[in-house]
Amino acid sequence: MHLADEELEEALELVRVPPQARRQAGGIDAVGGLQCPHLHLQRVAEPLDPAQHVDRVTRLEPAVEQVDVVPHTRADPAAPVHELEREVARAVPRPQPLLARDRVDPFHGPVFLELCDGGHRREFRMEVGTVSSVAVVRPFRALRYDPAVAGRLESLVAPPYDVIGAEQREALLGRSPYNVVHLTLPDSEDEAAASLAEWRERGVLVRDPDPACWWLTQEYVGPDGVGRRREGFVAGLRLEPYENRVVLPHERTHAGPKEGRLRLLRATRTQLEPLFFLWDGTIGLDGLGEPELMADEGGVVSRLWRLDAGFSDALVEELAAAQLLIADGHHRYETALAFHDEDGSEASDWLLAVIVPTGQEGLTIFPTHRLAQSAGGASGTPIDPPREHLPGPVLYRAGRYELLPGDGFLDPEVVDRFAPGGVTYTPDRRAAVATVDRGDAEAAFLLRPTRIEDVWAVARRGDVMPQKSTFFYPKLTSGLLLFQLD
Repeated sequence: MHLADEELEEALELVRVPPQARRQAGGIDAVGGLQCPHLHLQRVAEPLDPAQHVDRVTRLEPAVEQVDVVPHTRADPAAPVHELEREVARAVPRPQPLLARDRVDPFHGPVFLELCDGGHRREFRMEVGTVSSVAVVRPFRALRYDPAVAGRLESLVAPPYDVIGAEQREALLGRSPYNVVHLTLPDSEDEAAASLAEWRERGVLVRDPDPACWWLTQEYVGPDGVGRRREGFVAGLRLEPYENRVVLPHERTHAGPKEGRLRLLRATRTQLEPLFFLWDGTIGLDGLGEPELMADEGGVVSRLWRLDAGFSDALVEELAAAQLLIADGHHRYETALAFHDEDGSEASDWLLAVIVPTGQEGLTIFPTHRLAQSAGGASGTPIDPPREHLPGPVLYRAGRYELLPGDGFLDPEVVDRFAPGGVTYTPDRRAAVATVDRGDAEAAFLLRPTRIEDVWAVARRGDVMPQKSTFFYPKLTSGLLLFQLD
């Protein structure tokens, strides 16, 4: 037969096999301590159209110039296989024209992966799915404070820049001349760049000699009074335009905040704060020992462990098929995209990411209520004062509560349709009601928390929600790790 003259129009689909089939023959067992569930390849009648690669990576040409095999099938039934192997071995390879910025791995997200190195127990699980490009994470050389020079870490860290008011900024600046707020909320971008350079020269900030990923835990008590623990990992994440459907936004952004962040990024060439991403999977990790870094900021205790190279490599492979959802940091992500477009360097194509698996109880979303100077045309059905759990989106004004019609929309979308004016935000429902009672706002829109599955559904449809539709608590602490672009 002449393979060069043949057209192959059948696709192969990777199918999950129940766990009890793991020890059956025909499975795929990786090398070392890496074990994957048994997978089977099934033929699918659907041909892949080379012109369409929205959900698949196509247009990959074979790695051989040409193979013409004419085996003597009558004399030797095994000859076709042996002859084919010899022809492939003699063929001259040429580079495969992979899509720009893409990497193709043989096995990644759709498998359940367990790694054991005798010290840690690690588990990964990803939902089956396809995207047109791939998420790429990698270890990075962290830029971080040297406590021997800078002082105690608690005096150096801060909340994210966008939740710090003027009074809190002054308090943080007074904590230490090296508090990260001197960089994240400076008097000017040039001042931040000068401070960063000086701190590096004096050894206040030092850069790790070797790249690594980090494991992060945050212990906190939520607005509901319940104590929880949220876990994730810290890595360098390669930027992907939204249209690639690898990194998904879920909220609208405004130009103003991005302009200021862009000037700061130009001046410092450093990702000063991490961005918060969600990954629809689970990771279990124990046996970590003592953390390398620990800080308490506003009652949120953050701990960081440097991960060994083997685990970092496993993370890189596992995230290759992932879609990531921006939980917090939409403005800074779009700022990083804009900076890379104008800078064009390989270094500017990366940012500092905290990636949090969704399969954990410590991941919580709380509501953000709206205070409005004008309620617009909002009106609903009068109800008694609601208890702890709201029956739906509720309008409060002039001492009365009204249940607003949902019509299938999420609570933030319901409010957005009324186009209220002079809107501010608060996570505290009692404070929202008190503000209206004082006459400082005409109305308060009291909302239920948005469910994480609804956030994913909106993002995967390619839609976005109104600003402040989600309140992922707690915020990430700034100043633990910085990411230098050069």
